[in-house]
Amino acid sequence: MVRSVPDYQRLADLSPDAIFRWDFVRGLTFVSPGFERMIGRAAGDVLLRPEFLAGMFHPTGWSDFEAAVARVREDGADSAILVAQVMANGGRTAWVEVFAIPVRDEKGEVVGMDCSARDVSQHLAVAEQLNRRTIEQATLLQVQRELLTQLDLKRTLGKIVDRAQRLLRATTCTVFLVEPDGMSLLPLASAGEYAEQLMSQRPRVGQGLTGWVAEHGVPQRVDHTARDDRVAHVGGTPDEDESLLCAPLELAGRVTGVLLLSGQAEQYAEADLDFLVALAQVAALAIANSQTFDQVQRQATIDSLTGAFNRAFFSENLRSELNRAKRLGYSVGLLMVDVDDLKAVNDRHGHLAGDELLKLVVEGLRLATRETDWVARYGGDEFAVVLPGCPPDQLKALGDKLRRNVSERSIALTGGNRLGITVSLGGSVFPEVAGSLEDLIDQADQAELRAKSASGDRVIIHAAVASAGGGR
Repeated sequence: MVRSVPDYQRLADLSPDAIFRWDFVRGLTFVSPGFERMIGRAAGDVLLRPEFLAGMFHPTGWSDFEAAVARVREDGADSAILVAQVMANGGRTAWVEVFAIPVRDEKGEVVGMDCSARDVSQHLAVAEQLNRRTIEQATLLQVQRELLTQLDLKRTLGKIVDRAQRLLRATTCTVFLVEPDGMSLLPLASAGEYAEQLMSQRPRVGQGLTGWVAEHGVPQRVDHTARDDRVAHVGGTPDEDESLLCAPLELAGRVTGVLLLSGQAEQYAEADLDFLVALAQVAALAIANSQTFDQVQRQATIDSLTGAFNRAFFSENLRSELNRAKRLGYSVGLLMVDVDDLKAVNDRHGHLAGDELLKLVVEGLRLATRETDWVARYGGDEFAVVLPGCPPDQLKALGDKLRRNVSERSIALTGGNRLGITVSLGGSVFPEVAGSLEDLIDQADQAELRAKSASGDRVIIHAAVASAGGGR
């Protein structure tokens, strides 16, 4: 005969959930086998112990549970649901979803709660993992979008390491670039606790974890408790409680750098390494974009033969320099430099000799100038030297220094002979003499023509600044 009344006791006994009754005064008065399995404590250890339930919950979970009970007792709610963390026997923790309904006495007052708790740890872990992957994908997309509008390599890499360090809760995240010699790694950006220390290091390719990944191009996840030749950290003895992720930066099948991330022991999983590998490819793309931009920019501003700035750069930046000088109140000197007898050199010794001569002229000019000065190729055999902060009374002396430095060079000819180099210079100063860009260039150019007409190898400064002077 089928019983008409459900067997709640049998249901409680067979349920995998933790079912329990909590009396506000006496404590737990009933626990199901599912409760015993979840908490790892026998009924005899927990029943009628008023303090047990509070100790079972994590402190924040207990506060949430008390708030749910208050809603039932004080606000008259029919039930309460919450998710909280509980502490099982042996230090194990679990996230549980608790459903509670009030227990009332004969007067209708709430004197306890009947509760059912279901372990949702696995569900939360899956949800957290999905959320984590969503955040990772959003991070990758955001960084990739920024690459389309941001060509500042330092700023871009700074964002990449900062986001990786925050997202993966790392101690430090650093990106290294393989240096041109292929023997060492240069830190470009770092974020986290030891960022300053890592930015001062130059790990060797093939040594330590970073060097191993740079040499082999294989991403690695290691704990220092399982040491091998790859594990040694850059810059010293590794900590026993540290874990590392390291991914290569690859472009066109070549390793250009590595992305290194450190954290607590056993903190990372393979999924974390997969994300770092994806982020490393974004970093590699950022470096490639920056290098391409630098190359294009260099081609647009640099004379391909001599390495000096070109005429377009000279015109644009000299105007900017004069505007800045006008605002800040300093002088700008300009020396126009013409190579003596270049046509004769080309005719007698060939254009290759003439090209070599022009390169040596730029070398001599650069080595005789300050860091703030710059040299541009103005025409075929004519150069300009811009001297920010040069007082009018020093321009002649600086011109003579440039002339002498160039004349110390020579080009080798066939038969062991050498050909000397001389230049003619003319100059002026803004704003003391020349009041505009056009006047400055014209005055310096005219002074240079006079120096060349006077047999060359000399410096002439505009007459309003200094009288003509020879220099043989």
